[in-house]
Amino acid sequence: MAHDVEIDRGALEQAKLTLGHAVANYGAYAEDSWRRDTGIANPCGRTHLRVALENALGALLMDVRADTDDGVVLSDDLQIVLDAFVELDASLGKGWNHDYVADLS
Repeated sequence: MAHDVEIDRGALEQAKLTLGHAVANYGAYAEDSWRRDTGIANPCGRTHLRVALENALGALLMDVRADTDDGVVLSDDLQIVLDAFVELDASLGKGWNHDYVADLS
């Protein structure tokens, strides 16, 4: 049973690392897209087109920031579960009586 717990702990640790990298990259790409020159100046004097695109990119960036905040909360929740593994290991090891298990069979 302890071996099963270690497998699950390893999978959770890997998931937390993967989530952290994905959230960081997602935010970085959105920031880069927002800051980068869109290539649209004022075509034919239509500044509304440029402004609309810049506003859309800004709104997208705000959505990404909210998503990354949710990712950070999820990562924190995973850390709480990982920390609970230490308590689980301690509680499974304390007062474990092999005779009691033999009596149940």
